[in-house]
Amino acid sequence: MSVKERHRRERRARGEAILAAAAVVFAKHGLEGATIEMVAREAEVAVGTIYLYYSSRDDLYLSLIAERGEKLRGRYLEIFARGLEPLDELKTTASAYLDYLRESREIFLSQHSVVYAQLHKRLKRQSELRNFQRVMDLSHEIFGLWERTIRRAFVAGVIANSMGPKTTAAVIWASMNGAFMLMGDDNFFRGVTGLNPEHFLDEALESHLAASQLTVHRNGKRRAALSRKSKRSNSEEAAVQPLAQ
Repeated sequence: MSVKERHRRERRARGEAILAAAAVVFAKHGLEGATIEMVAREAEVAVGTIYLYYSSRDDLYLSLIAERGEKLRGRYLEIFARGLEPLDELKTTASAYLDYLRESREIFLSQHSVVYAQLHKRLKRQSELRNFQRVMDLSHEIFGLWERTIRRAFVAGVIANSMGPKTTAAVIWASMNGAFMLMGDDNFFRGVTGLNPEHFLDEALESHLAASQLTVHRNGKRRAALSRKSKRSNSEEAAVQPLAQ
């Protein structure tokens, strides 16, 4: 291995260690409560080392969110590459998002204390602005991939197309996020509802999909009944017409 390659690997490893430390600090203190000094202590590096990689606390935070988003996008693309049936793809993609929420629990919860419009207003450095746009672009792309799998399920007729793919994708996505937010404290959730929080997210998703599939089934039965009625009417008219002549 060349000296240049070794230095490249060492730099990459140090950058990954800083992001891992940042995840711990932001999860514990949130964006506004965290400092570069805290991250440096967690990563066991000098404060100056952090600034070799990131221009500010906000730059580091946005880089962390983008890194998590890229991993989620990668998981979605891996699922799509498997060529699953539409309903299986939908369930597997939703399950991947639930895993992402669980893996990034505290980071996800900390995001809701940050208003992105306000964050954007205070960004001045080019690296901060680039990472902010990177987060927004990734978020848009990830939602587009989720909408894609909803659209496939619509075309296959396995879930009800009552609101259109974009709105349905947003409703299910918001439902998963809302259910996850309720479980910020597992003990509180269990105490209030009496439900086991371990499987609540998966059960909530299954319930939503089951309701949508039931609507598809009912609509199918209704269309079949109308078709049979129409055929009977046409047959009766055909039988009466010769008598009228």
